[in-house]
Amino acid sequence: MPKSKRVGPLQGRDLISLAQQLARDAERHAILSASLASQADRLMIAGLRQLDLKQTAGSTPRPRAVA
Repeated sequence: MPKSKRVGPLQGRDLISLAQQLARDAERHAILSASLASQADRLMIAGLRQLDLKQTAGSTPRPRAVA
């Protein structure tokens, strides 16, 4: 949004334009936030699966050698 020096209070059209810009920015941020949250969920699930696999593999009893 271009910066301009204003002498007086904002007029009706200026307020509407500003409100529209803020709404577009909020929507853009919401989409980005949802995308980041989704990516975080996928990474968390992948990490938990890896930990679960390591724990399962580590707790499996090994066969004993017969002497």
